[in-house]
Amino acid sequence: MSIQNFLQLPFFKKSIVARIGTAMLAVSLMALVSMIGSVIVAQNTQGDAGAINLSGSLRMMSYKMVADSSTHQRFLSAAAADTLRQDMAEFERRLHSEVLRHVIPADGDINLHQHYVELQRQWVQDIKPILQRCLNDPASVTNLGERIKPFVAHIDDMVLLLEKSTESKIKLLSLVQGVSLVMTIVIILISMLDINNNVVRPLNMLLALARHASSGNLTGRINYKSEDELGLLSDTYNQMAEELQKIHADLEHRVESKTAQLQKTNEALQLLYNSNHNLHRKEDICNRFMPVMQQLETITPFGPISLTLRDPNKQAFRELTTQCQERPSTCMDTDCNRCLVSQVEQRPHRMLTLPIQVQDSYFGELTAQYLPTQIPSKEEIKLLETIAENLATSLSLERKANQEQHMSLIEERSVIARELHDSLAQSLSYLKMQVARLSMLRKQDASAEQLDDVVIELKEGLNNAYRQLRELLSTFRLKLDTPGLEPALNSTIEEFTERLGLPIDYHYRIHHLNLTANEEIHVLQIIREALANVVKHSQASAVSVLINAKQDQVTVSIRDNGVGLPDEQDTTNHYGLVIMQDRAATLGGELNVSNLVRGGVHVQVTFTSKHH
Repeated sequence: MSIQNFLQLPFFKKSIVARIGTAMLAVSLMALVSMIGSVIVAQNTQGDAGAINLSGSLRMMSYKMVADSSTHQRFLSAAAADTLRQDMAEFERRLHSEVLRHVIPADGDINLHQHYVELQRQWVQDIKPILQRCLNDPASVTNLGERIKPFVAHIDDMVLLLEKSTESKIKLLSLVQGVSLVMTIVIILISMLDINNNVVRPLNMLLALARHASSGNLTGRINYKSEDELGLLSDTYNQMAEELQKIHADLEHRVESKTAQLQKTNEALQLLYNSNHNLHRKEDICNRFMPVMQQLETITPFGPISLTLRDPNKQAFRELTTQCQERPSTCMDTDCNRCLVSQVEQRPHRMLTLPIQVQDSYFGELTAQYLPTQIPSKEEIKLLETIAENLATSLSLERKANQEQHMSLIEERSVIARELHDSLAQSLSYLKMQVARLSMLRKQDASAEQLDDVVIELKEGLNNAYRQLRELLSTFRLKLDTPGLEPALNSTIEEFTERLGLPIDYHYRIHHLNLTANEEIHVLQIIREALANVVKHSQASAVSVLINAKQDQVTVSIRDNGVGLPDEQDTTNHYGLVIMQDRAATLGGELNVSNLVRGGVHVQVTFTSKHH
């Protein structure tokens, strides 16, 4: 069986973790077998060296006893006999020692054990009796050296057998370790081949396919089949790639659909922008709304579209349509042919009518036709409703602007009438009374001094009336040329700066408030009257004007460092102060005129604005 076929066995179809775990277990078992074999052989060889050494010493002891017996024969001394006895005892002790009996057990090597038993027999039956006779009768023993040589040869054979037994154990240990090493190498090689075939190669294929997929190529598939994790991963990748291909194709279709929807939405937004832009222009309704209706026909299934405008009594007074053969009777531009077509297509249609209405204000209706086969969507109907609402809002704002303009004109006229009544009319009434007084004095033949006094008062009254008329003309001119209070005050400050010949410290801090026209006129006139008094009477070198507000509480302050007011202030013939008091009362506020401690006059008006 080849390695490739071996790797296809059911065992190698298991999971990667199981295969790697099995390989590691096999290597561990081989290492364990090697270690156990080494331990067993080491245990078996324990004491072999001592036994070999002890066996060799038996041979030496044998020759020594021969030498001792030979010395005994010569000298026959007691010391020599004791030495021989000691050698015999030592030889016997070594022959029966625990080391030899442990190394040469009865259940061990039979040949070695037989040699050991034979050696013991020869010692007990042959050699030991001869040596004992030498102790008793040395002359009776002859040729001891020749007789002991077979015994020593037997000892050499046993030593040789011990050495061979030890060598066989060491060879067995080497064999066990060699087999374990070979098995370990074989297991490692098989594991490496298995990992290469079933892990590395599939992973490389998956990596290559993943790189292709990252660049957008999802056509590649992996052909690796297995029951392990990589097989499952391969099948999963193939399914994922197939699903992604389907999703990608579906996304392309959805992107195209969304793009078309966005295009329609963009066109609808552009139409709404154009409608808002056109409806706020100061042009005829046809020029403003006809392009909107025509653009609406191009992006929706509606058409033709018509608009009917009605007065507050709901009587139609203007009709617009995108398709007509004859010029409408209400058309105001004879050079425009935008709505004229040569032939109006007659086709079955349905109609959608939307009211042009804001709250209780009804301006007309917007009618849109469409084919039964091209029913508009909710978004398209909502777009038409939004355009109708924008049109209604625009018409409502125009009506409101016209009404406000009308009311502003009425209010402006009321302000002018009020100004004439409060200033010039009073002065003229005063002059009329002085003329009547002069006439009565003449009839009564009054003195020349009395007549002169009346004439002087008439001159002062005429001058005051002329001055008031000039102030009113200046005020109305400022109001008409530069609308708003701040520009008018700027012009007033510039005017009185030239008249005073010094700069005025001016601060305007009510930008967050929008005063009514009546309030603006009265504030402007109060400031002008106060500055006029500064020019005439104060002899000041510093003047300040401050207009400030806290929420809707407005404070107007005019200060100077002039001579101030007389201690006994008499308002008789001080028309300016009287008029300022009347104006403050008209504003619903309060006028305070007082001298400053360091000299000069402080004029302050405080009122609550009625229009934010």
